[in-house]
Amino acid sequence: MTQMFDEDSKNYHVWTYRTYFVRKLNSFNERELQSIEALLRSDVRNNSAWSHRFFIVFSDPKYTTPDSKATEYDPKIPDSIIDREIEFSKAATFEAPQNQSPWNYLRGVLKKGGRKLSSLECFAGEFVKLGDDEGNGEDVRSSHALDFLADTWSEMGETEKADTALRLLGDKYDRIRKNYWDWRRGLLKEGGLTKKIGEIKIEQ
Repeated sequence: MTQMFDEDSKNYHVWTYRTYFVRKLNSFNERELQSIEALLRSDVRNNSAWSHRFFIVFSDPKYTTPDSKATEYDPKIPDSIIDREIEFSKAATFEAPQNQSPWNYLRGVLKKGGRKLSSLECFAGEFVKLGDDEGNGEDVRSSHALDFLADTWSEMGETEKADTALRLLGDKYDRIRKNYWDWRRGLLKEGGLTKKIGEIKIEQ
């Protein structure tokens, strides 16, 4: 597989086979984790590698609940594992703030650990400064951090700040998806945005 990944590190069929291989041989081990870390060091934007890491960490039968879904809390996972994965994804966001994969991964880790997005408000805030009403002092280094904060502030009941974040995404930082951000603003006004909190796009 190493040779195949050297040719195409995002080949879906190879990754599917690798997942099967790990399940079949119960290869949830440090060697497999280190191999994925090496792939992410060479390309931090490899979403397939991020997905496989999530699978390795959160499907390990040694400490996870059998058949636990990717988007649900698993009380069996040790806090030390959750803390390790949070730090791993945080480091990757600093390396490439505009890379969506580690932000999605971070959401998934928090979900698995039963932790609130607000526990990382300060961290996400390192990439976002909203500024005043005229936009003075505004500094957004990552649209994904802004999205993360929109959900965080909604979770905390700070709907005005959440709405500002969503408006900025639609009007300035991700205009190609303006209709989507406007839809999210509508959910916020209806009190439904909190239902979206914790969603991830990591496949198992």
